[in-house]
Amino acid sequence: MSTTKKPSSKKVAKPVSKKAKQPKPKLTTTQLKKESSQTIKIEYLNKASKFSEARKKDTIHPRKILPKVKSGAQIKDKLPTAAMAFEEQVSIAQMADVRGAKPKAFTDTITFLKNVQLDDVATADTASHVCEPSAAVNGKVIFYTGNWFAAISIDGGSTFKYINPYNSFPDPPGMGFCCDQVVHYIKSIDTFIWLLQYTADTTGKNIQRVAYATTAKVKTGTWKYYDFTPANLGLAAGIWLDFPDLSTSSNYLYMSTNSFDGGGNFKSSVLVRIKFSSFTTGVRSARKYVSTSFSSFRVAQNCGTTAYFVAHKSTSALRVFSWKESTTTPTFKDVSVASWNPNGYTSTTPDGKDWLKRADGRHIGATLASGELWFSWGSAKGGANNRPQAFVQIARIKISTMTLAQNINLWDTKAAIFYAGLSTNSNNEVGASFAMGGGTIFPRHMVGILTNTGRQVVTFSGNRGPADNKWGDYLTVRRNYPNQKLFCATGYVLKSGAGLSDATPNVTIFGRSSDVV
Repeated sequence: MSTTKKPSSKKVAKPVSKKAKQPKPKLTTTQLKKESSQTIKIEYLNKASKFSEARKKDTIHPRKILPKVKSGAQIKDKLPTAAMAFEEQVSIAQMADVRGAKPKAFTDTITFLKNVQLDDVATADTASHVCEPSAAVNGKVIFYTGNWFAAISIDGGSTFKYINPYNSFPDPPGMGFCCDQVVHYIKSIDTFIWLLQYTADTTGKNIQRVAYATTAKVKTGTWKYYDFTPANLGLAAGIWLDFPDLSTSSNYLYMSTNSFDGGGNFKSSVLVRIKFSSFTTGVRSARKYVSTSFSSFRVAQNCGTTAYFVAHKSTSALRVFSWKESTTTPTFKDVSVASWNPNGYTSTTPDGKDWLKRADGRHIGATLASGELWFSWGSAKGGANNRPQAFVQIARIKISTMTLAQNINLWDTKAAIFYAGLSTNSNNEVGASFAMGGGTIFPRHMVGILTNTGRQVVTFSGNRGPADNKWGDYLTVRRNYPNQKLFCATGYVLKSGAGLSDATPNVTIFGRSSDVV
């Protein structure tokens, strides 16, 4: 007699397709505890004392290594950018627009409203080969910082006074000023922002300090400040905060920083959103977002009511975050870009120095212009177009579709181009500040306008390479005030001397000749 086997009542799990989409990670943020600011009076010096060599040794911390950027799919560049053309004169020949637009009139060349170098009094002879210059301007007030110095001009850059960042503020317990300063100006609340990084205490933790003052208060040296510690950012004990940056939207200041443990291992990238009211009421109101998967967030300059920030997902993809002011958490979209090379950064100067030995592929520039995001970073030679020297890659992204509009390279056949900061003026043109060197060229500083009729011009040229094979880590360019058609850029070169703290930084206010009034 045959029998029929009854089907099992147990449900058989269906095999999971390898192509099934994984759920997107949930992005969460945390409101920081409200704190009141502290007030301090800072002295501006007409004569700076000689920088202590012992103190210099104490402030140099080992280079923090970021996680390697993952290799992505090989993506070609559909419209390769022509090699850069430039002149050392203020007026330069017409150049093709990176977007292919027709050239403007020859009279629309780049003109310098101010192009000056800071002397040893302004820097206390402490402008290092890793100078990290930053500046913000409102009228005749120019506030300038480097890795180990700060300076102020109240006569439009004709003269500068030295500010000692090592003793201008009270030291946090067990810490002292270190390095990595950035400045910004917020027009809507007439406030200068000055961010300073401090050394670690015995537990390995340090802080980022955000100081602020109105233009009038800056002139008198009266500043207020908040401290951001690993603890109030919700990070583990012994965390080192490093590589900070500043940007703004319509109503918020954004402070980004990386975090590392005591062994120098990358732990997270942190973004803090601070209400402008924090600087008008003196009570801090801020929210933070932390990612352990992505490093070195860079927030676009010139954002409106939505802030955009970026990180590398791979060598052919960016993760672009959007954070509306009306929401508590950001969202993101991955955008494909032309392939680039994150390995083997090198460029030898005429005297045999490798000025890119410290370089990596972190984002340096980010800005918003006419509904498009511009994000810049440095690539080693090669990439989708097999560039012969290290170069700057820029992704121009349409916000409406979050897709790549154009892949732009700043490159030269015989010299490397690197460390490109970006910003936008009131004409929605993109300005750039970057360095060029290698081959027969000693490192030089350049500025440019990348939109409409693109133009690039040299501000200052050096006459030697860095003895310690170091440069960077960033250059900045900001919108100028009150003439917002202009840009304020920072750079530096090496001239006489052979020490490690004898760079010559410059401040350059520039724009198209038709906009300089």
